Amino acid sequence: MTLLLRPEEHAGLVSFAEAIDVIERAYQALAKDPSLDLLRQIANEKIRLSIHMASNPLLNAAGLMAHSRGRTPGRHHAASLVFNIETCALDAILLDQILCGDPVQGVTDLRTAATSAVATKYLARADAKTVGVIGSGRQAQSHLAALAVVRSMKSAKVYSRSPANRESFAQKMSAALKIEVEPVASSEEAARGVDVILLMTDTSEPVLLGEWLAPGQHVTSVMGGNTPRDSQGRPLKPPRRDLDDEAIRRSDIIVINSRAQAKQDLQGDIIIPIERGVLGWERVRELSELVGGKIHGRSDERQITLYKNNGAQGVADVALAALAAKKARKQGLGTEV
Repeated sequence: MTLLLRPEEHAGLVSFAEAIDVIERAYQALAKDPSLDLLRQIANEKIRLSIHMASNPLLNAAGLMAHSRGRTPGRHHAASLVFNIETCALDAILLDQILCGDPVQGVTDLRTAATSAVATKYLARADAKTVGVIGSGRQAQSHLAALAVVRSMKSAKVYSRSPANRESFAQKMSAALKIEVEPVASSEEAARGVDVILLMTDTSEPVLLGEWLAPGQHVTSVMGGNTPRDSQGRPLKPPRRDLDDEAIRRSDIIVINSRAQAKQDLQGDIIIPIERGVLGWERVRELSELVGGKIHGRSDERQITLYKNNGAQGVADVALAALAAKKARKQGLGTEV
């Protein structure tokens, strides 16, 4: 029998703490066996149908997550399929994104923020307590909440172009996380004097300049693939970037999810500095290498570290879907079909 889980049945089943743990273990397995994950593929540019496939031996699961942006701005239409590795049976179908069960439940998908928190666990200073957030949307909310699981935060600052949005963000997240969140008037003000910087934008012009960075800071940037391409595979708009070349140059450690994904998607924050000679591929390491112990994380309190969550990977999607399905069955949720 296959378990069918509708959005309202799996929303909140997996907490940020559980997601961070299962994703960290999935990336550790990936470090041992790179064949567990396949590159994200876009099957149809018109509807932006993205497909993420992977296996997770730890949960005896293999499967995929597919989603489309459709015609509704900001809306992702998603479904996950989970197969049992031993029996090859279709174990579960989860409709829509898997959402968090923490203070900002329902604002966005769980996977992206939890993956960023895994990287932060290895790269940010252990005593990091202050955060600067650039961007005030759903990803900014979920990332701040996930960060609170791996670091003891005391305060945060937030900047977005809309004063109303940053005020709303500050009020909501202050209440949810029980910390002081202050709206500020510029990206520079958000980035100065904090331990961790979160970049949650969708821009083609850098919003974080390297000259603002201070020794010891950690930066998380969430920006992956480019805009849709024409029939010859050329981007229809300039590559998206939220970091300038100086920020890349000053980063002592640079970790991304996938070098191959950055190359396939022509991701501006990585590809452009490489083309200009600011960055070499030998300095760009992968998250699986970090959590799998193949490279060291922060080794000096004064290092500037950068994690670029440069695209979803199936290892995280399948891990979350398999865990949610397992918990749902224990709780008697969903419909067997």
